[in-house]
Amino acid sequence: MDPDVKHLHLASRDHEGSRRFYETYFGFRFDSTFPRGEQPAATIIRSPTGFQIYLEGASDARQPPWFHFGFFVESAAACRELHDRMQRDGVAIVRPLVSEPFTNYFFADPDEHLVQVYFDPHAK
Repeated sequence: MDPDVKHLHLASRDHEGSRRFYETYFGFRFDSTFPRGEQPAATIIRSPTGFQIYLEGASDARQPPWFHFGFFVESAAACRELHDRMQRDGVAIVRPLVSEPFTNYFFADPDEHLVQVYFDPHAK
């Protein structure tokens, strides 16, 4: 068996805005909607590598302050380039770009989820 994580569910106040955000910065595309009966349908977006994010209904529940997910990029330069682009576009950078112990930074997505972008040469 070779398990692999392939999807993540996130609360979203604005599915269209979140979809555009992940399309703009990470190449996701609309996949489909997933009916939830009486609840609002989930909007499913898919990355170029097949990873899916299910944008669910809004929630007032808060995650622990350490909770986050991350996007691994191909190089330290790619991490810096995306950081600079997000900063120019006014994305909330919540932890600055650092190069030790590996190149990374954290931002808040449109629904204030904590997200890390990183390059760790030992994580390949």
